[in-house]
Amino acid sequence: MADSEQLSSGLSGLSLDANAAEVPEAGSAEGQLPEPIVTSDGEWIDITTLVDRAASELASGALIKQTHFTLFDAMMSVEVMDPRLDMGILTADDALEVSQWDIDRQLTLREALWVALQLLRCEMTWHGSASLLQTLYTCNYFTANVDGLPIGQDSSNAVRDIVLFPIVIATGVGCRYVWSEFSRYNLFGEEDVQMGTIEPQFFADFSQRDADILLYEAHMYLEFRMNEPGARELIEIVDSRRHWLRALGLLSAERMIEDASAAADGLAELRQMHVAWPDDEGTPVRGVFDPKCMRRYAAAAPIKPRELIEGPACVQELERMAKDLELVESLVRVESVEHLVYMFQKIHIRAPSPFVRSLLMTTLANNEHVVLAESPEALVRRAVLEMVAAPPRALAGWFANGDIIRVFLDWFRTLAQNPPRARRVAYKCLGTWDALQGEAEQADIDAFGAEHPGRDAADPAQNPFWVSSWVYHMKLMLLEGALLGGVRLHVYAAYELPIIFGYATQVFEAHAAHLDRMHMGAPGAARTQRLQRVGVLVRAQREMAVATWLISHMFERLLVFRAPWHSKHSDAATVLRLESTSAQRARYALRFRHVSMLGSPTHLSFDGWCASAEHLDECLLPELLGHAQNALSAARTILGDAKDHRDSGNASVVDAWADACRLLYAVVVANLVAMARLQQSGVLRAKELMVSGAAALEYRQCFLQADADDAANDRPVRSKKQRKDIERARKWRDAVEALARNKLNVTCVQGAHPDWPVFSVPGA
Repeated sequence: MADSEQLSSGLSGLSLDANAAEVPEAGSAEGQLPEPIVTSDGEWIDITTLVDRAASELASGALIKQTHFTLFDAMMSVEVMDPRLDMGILTADDALEVSQWDIDRQLTLREALWVALQLLRCEMTWHGSASLLQTLYTCNYFTANVDGLPIGQDSSNAVRDIVLFPIVIATGVGCRYVWSEFSRYNLFGEEDVQMGTIEPQFFADFSQRDADILLYEAHMYLEFRMNEPGARELIEIVDSRRHWLRALGLLSAERMIEDASAAADGLAELRQMHVAWPDDEGTPVRGVFDPKCMRRYAAAAPIKPRELIEGPACVQELERMAKDLELVESLVRVESVEHLVYMFQKIHIRAPSPFVRSLLMTTLANNEHVVLAESPEALVRRAVLEMVAAPPRALAGWFANGDIIRVFLDWFRTLAQNPPRARRVAYKCLGTWDALQGEAEQADIDAFGAEHPGRDAADPAQNPFWVSSWVYHMKLMLLEGALLGGVRLHVYAAYELPIIFGYATQVFEAHAAHLDRMHMGAPGAARTQRLQRVGVLVRAQREMAVATWLISHMFERLLVFRAPWHSKHSDAATVLRLESTSAQRARYALRFRHVSMLGSPTHLSFDGWCASAEHLDECLLPELLGHAQNALSAARTILGDAKDHRDSGNASVVDAWADACRLLYAVVVANLVAMARLQQSGVLRAKELMVSGAAALEYRQCFLQADADDAANDRPVRSKKQRKDIERARKWRDAVEALARNKLNVTCVQGAHPDWPVFSVPGA
């Protein structure tokens, strides 16, 4: 941007378009531009008054003609100023609000309560990956210089010094713990945590003990004023702050491994603290919060102001974070790697906050000890043995290169990422697992040949392929998670669901067959039961994938989701072009580009997909619905029979497995209820809709082509049969539009597995 002298010359050179509005001439007295304020050292100056006075005579809609201020200069100025403009222009109301800030203001308890509650909203919004300048730094008490203030001492401003500042300082000390966890291994980017370019101000002069003492004194002070408005609510906030700080101090990976019980006790106390958002939020204090504080931090990247999360949601988020932290803390007490896998998946599907995910990641970032306080090699070796019971010879030398250790830990680190990144990283890791599987197969052949010289080591009927079987199992789990994770993230368009779940059906079927093979070759009753347990989940998910494929195919066939005739921006000719076979093939290849090069499972090509869907085209809608209900009922039966399953393994593994069954069972039941309501609603009973899929596609092509011809020719010539076919096709379209008004929603139900869709009919 030009300096002040260049800017003033540019402003003085502006002239007005006479045709746009009548304004005084440049040389007239009343039109004389004011002298700009110029500094000799070239520093930035506030030109707001100058610009206001210069533009005061401009009529509404007047055009400015450039003389010295060229188009290039204008665009450069816009590029430079745009981020600052995104931050928000300081309005007159903003200036009035800022001017009322006074750190020496005498606060009442109700005013302190309001500030504390708003600060909690800022903190919880920051935990949701907002930046400091959008949240905590907007509070002037949080960024104020506290040197010399009698904090914690009885003073003329006792509420500020004994109550409010201890809460603010405790908030900063807690944020210091969180920030240190964010930056510990530099594992997160701007997508997770807005690190910014400013030095965080988290009251570094105060330790956790200092904050705890201040909060205790605040509690005692409020006890003496218990009968005053706002005192009881402030006591709840003070006590919850103390428990939160204590829990944070015990939650480092080293402390959890050293003394897991202390962290568990701290989190248990935090969970027992019931902090309800008060109905009376206190008395607002003007000037305390400055949403546009960015202008005070010239070195920081400009960021737009952000809406804070609502008050009751803050309490819910705090309770949710405490529960997530309990899950992370429980990792150090797991008794098997199988349980560890379940726990990581459970935490992942809850989509925890960046702080929880960062803490989860640090349990795996140490090269010497991971969770369970054991080395990574011991962890991976035990993971293989728990599943396939490979003989020592099969494992000898395989762990020497460390590839399997790195890939296995990367699998856990993937689950510790946020959901969008976890899905992207999972697809990238698939190729590594695929290559590892090929190497493991050769290692299994060599090991089996050395163990049994007279047998065919390459024959799957003789060789159990211990390590490669485990690698394939892990790869399939990664593929299934990446594939279904897009449902929760709304990555797939609604018309893509049949393709996605058609492919998912193939993947789950391959996984079930692989587990059957592993089950036949796994020695030992306990390990056989573990394979049975995993197989139950896979078989149930296979039935769910079939049902979801049928349901989504049914509604995609009717084009309820995309119905392009509802859109004013898509003409019939464009729709016909986008629905050509070549266009569909290109979209299919793009969607499955990540898995098309995998050696196994066999990738379902576009032609294979078309062939697998052809047998559905002759089914009527009620038939498809009936098949889907049968598949869901089969999944419910599988999961229901497995509810009471127990084995000789430890109870924690069985409980984790039962919890996974419960989540899937909830999805199955919700879909069965939705299908029953759909049948009762009558939306599928229209005569025009009782056609096969082939007829529906013919109808669609018919009226789309007719609409395209009508647009190209005002009076196209058609035979009587053509007109009759078009009329029938448009009646079908009207029936589809009626169904579209009562269309199927695809959601993820709270309390159910979030990676599986639940179909619902709003009007049913």
